Amino acid sequence: MGRAERSRLRRREMLAAYYETLVEEGLQGASIAKIAKRLEVPPSLLIHYFGTKEQMTIELVDYLLEVFHETYGDKLAAIPDPGERLEAIVNEFFSPLYHRLLDDRAFYACFYLSLTHPKVRHAYATHYETSLELVETAIRECMEAGGLPQDDPHELAMAVKAMEEGYAFLIGGGADEDVKAEMGEVLKRRVLAMLGYDRRV
Repeated sequence: MGRAERSRLRRREMLAAYYETLVEEGLQGASIAKIAKRLEVPPSLLIHYFGTKEQMTIELVDYLLEVFHETYGDKLAAIPDPGERLEAIVNEFFSPLYHRLLDDRAFYACFYLSLTHPKVRHAYATHYETSLELVETAIRECMEAGGLPQDDPHELAMAVKAMEEGYAFLIGGGADEDVKAEMGEVLKRRVLAMLGYDRRV
């Protein structure tokens, strides 16, 4: 393993510790000292790698979104059959487990930073566009295969994403698990019906 790869893995380890500290302490309370204590390293080591907490937060956003894509995005995109891919995407989008990968406190703390920091805003925008493209591609390919009626794939993908993000907001804040699951099932059925998806194809 080369020096660059060791450095990348070390940074990811530090960012993972920052995420855990942020979930426990909040954005303001997650100090460099507390992150270093979790890692059992001197704070100066984190400063050596990142310079400031602000820079570390910027890189945390990239790290979290990278983990999200590694866990879900890449797996979903690799499903070859467009109908199976579309169903898998909808199943994940409206699953409480999917929305538990990133803790709400960390996600929204970093999202708040995006309101004032262009680099963080760009990272969130890229995350949205990548997810939108995943849905749009599956919809378009389903139409080409005859599994969906002809329509505007981009507009349909935007509608699916809007419903998914609304679902994520509604199940946040400690909603009852049974309610989350029931709501997810309702939305899955409604989304597939909106798309005109025929499971028999």
